[in-house]
This record gives sequence, structure tokens and C-alpha cells, in this order.
Amino acid sequence: MKIVLILSDSFRFDHIGAFGRQQVDTPELDALMADSVCFDKCYAGSFPTVPQRFDMLTGRLGFPTRGWQPLTPNDITVSEILLDHGYVTQLITDTNEILRHEQNYNRGYIGHHLERGQERDIYFTKANEPLNHTIPIEKARHSFYFGDHTQADLTDWVCSHWRWEEDRFPPRLAQIASKWLEFNYKADDFLLHLDFFDPHEPWNPPDYYVEKYHPGYTGTPMTMPNYGPADVFSEDDLDDMRARYKGEIELVSKWVGTVIRKMKDVGIYDESLIIFTSDHGILLGEHNRCGKLNISETDTRGPWPLYDDVIHVPMIMKLPGQEAKGTTISEMVQPIDITPTILDLAGVDTKAKLPGKAPLPFREIAQELKGIMLGRDKGLNLLDGQSLLPLIRGEKAWDRDYIFSSQRLGRLNANFSFSLTPEADSTMFWITVTGKKHVLFIGGREEEAPQLFNLESDPGQEKDVFNENKELAAEMVSALTDYLAEKNGSSEDIDLLKAKIKTFA
Repeated sequence: MKIVLILSDSFRFDHIGAFGRQQVDTPELDALMADSVCFDKCYAGSFPTVPQRFDMLTGRLGFPTRGWQPLTPNDITVSEILLDHGYVTQLITDTNEILRHEQNYNRGYIGHHLERGQERDIYFTKANEPLNHTIPIEKARHSFYFGDHTQADLTDWVCSHWRWEEDRFPPRLAQIASKWLEFNYKADDFLLHLDFFDPHEPWNPPDYYVEKYHPGYTGTPMTMPNYGPADVFSEDDLDDMRARYKGEIELVSKWVGTVIRKMKDVGIYDESLIIFTSDHGILLGEHNRCGKLNISETDTRGPWPLYDDVIHVPMIMKLPGQEAKGTTISEMVQPIDITPTILDLAGVDTKAKLPGKAPLPFREIAQELKGIMLGRDKGLNLLDGQSLLPLIRGEKAWDRDYIFSSQRLGRLNANFSFSLTPEADSTMFWITVTGKKHVLFIGGREEEAPQLFNLESDPGQEKDVFNENKELAAEMVSALTDYLAEKNGSSEDIDLLKAKIKTFA
């Protein structure tokens, strides 16, 4: 089978034009959706960038036991499994974060290509050219290298040679992927993983994309605003920020479309599995926040809850032969379901045998072993996700009442940095429990009560209904702590969650 797995970083679910929630032109993705199955309740599990890739590529939910960290020898990825089954495997990306500091996310790929220069990846200095100030330092993320400059300044410096749309990263990745398809389309089985960093900031699409959504703006270009309170920006600044983000979305859609066009040109579109998804979204002023997490020196609110704008992501699957095309499924799914679905479609046996037992699915083995991971030498990689094929084909009921999302299970120190020491503060990363109708946030500082929102009547998550629904909140936390215990989460942190819901509910 031919598989093209496309991830677009920081792509909000509500910014695909076909959903009609935001006025964004994404005709290429809209056309792909028409040939695909769309899951309109896909929520990130482990957050953000690297933890989500772990979930997606291993089928395991990482945050109960791990954070932003490299793959270990016992972590088995879908690329490694497919490689073992004779697939040609290729990674094409500009997401430096999954490769820098030996993160190892190129494992299992025969070929991997990294386009350098995104965000903090200063791969080429230009000392002969001036390093200009572009955004006031109080509105932007600081540079790691030049104290009085921002990351936006450095990005403009590194990319000052850009002249055309094709100089941007989405066109560059798409053109490389198209060339790869020309060289490999005759292979019976391949996995092409195309990992776009856009529309993650810096938001620097060509001006004509931005002007389309915010004409007449003459202020500072909000290419890389700080993560923190939104009220440091004027409404005009925020509108420019949103226009730039929409321009990036449109740019990604256009160039994803060229890859799909190439698949049609070489005659493999119909037979291929194409998946388009994202790791997370971003706040663009909602809840008086800009960004996806709190790294501001002036925002005293501590870690942020993971609102719908951040964890609700697209999940589009074009199956071989366009099976179930045009279908929208509203059951809750997560990135952990991608690997088991790929393996199911590829015909890879995802069952293993315990001594004295009949063959069991990985999920049943996980229960049998009470969540203890077997190493690579035992040939097992227990999956938390489920294949979506039975759901798509209506072969069984979906047994997922709640899903869980977090940066990781654990406490922070006084500077909001992660810590496992006994002296760690009782401040926790927020955990989101999403149900079919309600969403619960629990975590934060010791004195912060859980928050509960009705997603049907309050999709913007503005009205906290925790006090009116404490019994429901307690049920949701019980489901969470049971799950964390099953996944070998820290007993101390699980006890903190139980104590918090007992205190407030």
C-alpha cells in the first residue's frame, strides 16, 4: 500500500474552509475532504510538538509517563514496523524540533530530509547584513542569541534573501515531496511522511495572502508574537496576527494540493492512503491569550488549560479507492489512532501471543500486563490507540467515553518549569478530560478549582459550569485517574488530582 502521512504543525481545526467556522480559503484541503473520511472530534493527546509525534507514530499516549524527550530504544514507531515489512520509508520535514538534540524521530525512515531555517534554527548567519528590530521586544519572543532582539528579528535576518512564494517552506517541502514521488511511485509499498512546520509561527507568507484577510494594516507585522496575555496587543495587531495565520493556512493548503496533484499525475492517488492532521492549534486572542502555552515573563496565571482552540485538530483520511468518501464521523478520536489504522490497512498483524494464551490484540495484552511495557526484545509495542477502520465501516460501536490531553502528568517548580524532585511545587500542568458533551480542566495551582464547560451550548468555553455539575466532574476525574493508574502514571500526582477534586467537588 502507498501511504502519505501529512502533518501540518499548529493547524486549528476551525481554519479549514469547508467547516465554515472561519473565512479561510483552503480549496485543496476542501477537495481532499470530499474524497475522504473526516473526523470532526479529533483531539490532541500529548502536547505539544514532539510529544504529539510520539503519540502519532507509536500509537501510545505519552503524557502519563513522559514529556518532550527523544525516542528510547523500546519505542517502536510505525515507520520501523513498515520498514520491517518491506516498505520504502521517507521523512521530509522542516520541523527541526523532531530531529535536534537527538530526538530520533527520523528512526525507521530509509531516507530523511530536513529543510533548515525554521523558527530558532539559525543555520546560516549573515553578519554583513543589518539585524533589524521588527517587533517591540515586549510583544515578541526573545532571541536566544542577541539579547536586545527578538526571534522575529532573527527570522527576518536569516530569510532576508526570500523574494518569491516558492522561497517559503511549504513550497520547498512540497516540491521535494513531488520529486520524491516521481522517483518512488512505482514501489508497491511506501510510507511518505511529510511534516510541515507551518502554519506554526513565524507567520511570514507573501504579503498578498495577508492583505486578503486584513487590508490596509500599516502597523508592525505580527510575524512572531509573544506567548502570553493578548491585551498587550491592540485590536489591529490581533487582526494582523489572525490574517497572517490565515495566510499561512492558505499557503499550506495550496502546496499540499500540489503534492496531491503529483500523486494524480503519476497515477497513484486512487490506490493510496492519505492522512492529513495536526499536532495542536493556537490561541489568537481567545481567553486573553496568544500562543499555545505560557512562556511569558509577565503572565502570572501559571500554566494554561488546553482550550479547544489548542487541542482540537483536523483528521482527514482518504482511504484507498476513496472508501466512505464524503463521510463525517463525530466520535472522539486522537493521534494515537493513526498508527493502528495504518497497520490495519496495511495488513500488518497487530496481535501477539503470550505464553499459554491465544493470540490477543495489543489492547487486551496491555490490560493483561496491567500497563507494563514489554521491550523491543519481546517483540511487543502495546498500543493505546485503536484502528479506525471498524468505526468507519460501522462494524462495531466506539467504546470511548472520555479522552485525555496534557503537556504531561507532573508538577512544576516556582518558575513553572517541570520538576520531579520532592521539592516540586503542587502546581500541575492542566489535564483536559473531553467527554461527548462536556470538557473538564483539572490541574494548575493548588488553590485553582477545576473548570467544566458544556461544549454544545458553549463551544467557546466561556461559562464555567463546574459548581452546577460537581458529580459529573468527579466522574470525569475518576475516569482520568483510573486511566493514569493503568498507564503507570505517578501515584503522587494521581493522588494530587484525587485530592483536588475531593476538595472542590
